[in-house]
Amino acid sequence: MALLPGDDGPYVFASRVPPAYDGFRLLDYFAQRFAYQDRQAWSERIAAGDVRVDSAVETDRDRLLCKDASVEYAHGRYREPETPTDWRVVAIARDWMAVSKPSGMPMHSTPRIFRQTLVWQVRRLFGEGWSPVHRLDRETSGLVVFARGRQATIWLNKAFSQREVSKDYIALVAGVLDAPVEVEGAIGPADDPAAPIRQAIRDDGKEARTSIRAIGLDEQGRGTWVVASPHQGRMHQIRVHCESIGHPVVGDPLYDGRGGALFKTRAAGGASRDWSDYSGGQRLHLHAWRLRFERAGPSFLPARLVCPVPEEWMVPTPPENGTLGP
Repeated sequence: MALLPGDDGPYVFASRVPPAYDGFRLLDYFAQRFAYQDRQAWSERIAAGDVRVDSAVETDRDRLLCKDASVEYAHGRYREPETPTDWRVVAIARDWMAVSKPSGMPMHSTPRIFRQTLVWQVRRLFGEGWSPVHRLDRETSGLVVFARGRQATIWLNKAFSQREVSKDYIALVAGVLDAPVEVEGAIGPADDPAAPIRQAIRDDGKEARTSIRAIGLDEQGRGTWVVASPHQGRMHQIRVHCESIGHPVVGDPLYDGRGGALFKTRAAGGASRDWSDYSGGQRLHLHAWRLRFERAGPSFLPARLVCPVPEEWMVPTPPENGTLGP
């Protein structure tokens, strides 16, 4: 855990009331939308004058809220949970920046993490004008590109949205995979109430195709190291496709080849054993390794950006400088 200098002061959590909460009582709003504290705790915070509505202190827990109202909560004693924050800059120019995100660090705020997110810390150190032009799952490590200024932001957003950027990931998958695989399978929600974020291959999903090729076997016998290249950017695409062919990503509790058994156990509060006992790894072994741009971009943006894989992974024939294959 590493807060930036100046980030250890009182927290002020600000939000706008979404349309779905229009007409909610103040206490109901906090208890339902921000469940990291229970109803009694929120009642005490409101009575103590820690809550503001439209910039005015509000102590009436039955106050009715209107959509788009500004709600603020000042919390001087809150401590964020331990979160990896060892990100670093890979390359930077006037209006774009590539950074290496560690596994476990969220891109954006979560219900419990605010100042240890990648976006917060990049903006605190480099200025408010920087915004990510794509995203990674919290447990995925590797390259994230930021832009600032209208021209660079529009160009990069368009390049990613129109699939003018090739994305290559390094992953460790279970089992032996010795031939290239093209996985085609439309992706959509799995409709699993025990794991609401889980995705699945389904006929009515969105088109998705992933190219997977082997690098070599893992020295510890955990599976095969591969380069996985998604041709779209569907939610959890690589993870879903690897599980679908019987080679789930090592360390993945949600797509473990058993319907997300570890994820469900942990979510239910019943996991007492270490993550690696279930999934073969302490973390998700998926790393955003390389980005390749099809056309010239802004401010000396190279045709290829590379983020080295974690040294402790011991990938066979390491992809030095991004030269592994085409």
